[in-house]
Amino acid sequence: MIINPFAPPSGPIEKRITLKTKGGEQVSTDFTLADNKGRKSAAEYIHHLFATIKDKLGEPAMFQGFQPANPNNQEELKHMILFIASFHDAMFGTFNRVSKLPDEERSEFIEIFLLACATVLEGKNILIDLGKGKISNESAMI
Repeated sequence: MIINPFAPPSGPIEKRITLKTKGGEQVSTDFTLADNKGRKSAAEYIHHLFATIKDKLGEPAMFQGFQPANPNNQEELKHMILFIASFHDAMFGTFNRVSKLPDEERSEFIEIFLLACATVLEGKNILIDLGKGKISNESAMI
């Protein structure tokens, strides 16, 4: 049997993801991913949200044909995630205790969005900090 030390883990993957708003509020959740096979669909979901927001803001999209989201391009994914989260934070207060969104819609969006982020981002303890405009992979629990 040949063991590849560079192969991605095939079993359950434990992750904690925390999103900190510009106002300092935090939302955090723990996920256990069955494996890393959902990266492509999670990247496509993030790309869809990003493109939809850009379209609603009236920003022209350069036609480049259909280009699926690259689940391995961490910098591009981080850019899209920060854009989406910042938009939701500014427009709806989605990640705050008091939000313009109905509670059920807010909770559902947060859960799906953070799951997608945890799926595509490297690291076990991920911090999306909207105040600093960066995403980090902390070595200690947040």
